[in-house]
Amino acid sequence: MTIDTLEYVKKLEAAGVERKLAEAHAEALREAVAREVATKADVDAGVLRLDNRIDASAQALRSKFETRFQKIEAKLQLLTWMVGFNLAATMAIPWKLLR
Repeated sequence: MTIDTLEYVKKLEAAGVERKLAEAHAEALREAVAREVATKADVDAGVLRLDNRIDASAQALRSKFETRFQKIEAKLQLLTWMVGFNLAATMAIPWKLLR
């Protein structure tokens, strides 16, 4: 953000403020605003910190989901074997009786 100090001085003069005092006000305002306004470097640093936090969070979530998916996959494989075994056992009884 830039401040047009010349325009500011002109407006103060038009309101009846002496030029020297108006210039002092304009300079004080420029300095106060300059301390409070973020620079491009400030914004870039903030964006980088935010990107790093997002990446770390995404990696943690990815790891958590991968672990849960592996557990679900293992349970599904066990369930498949159990159903297969029960089906084979169930079919063996009528097979044995019909022979």
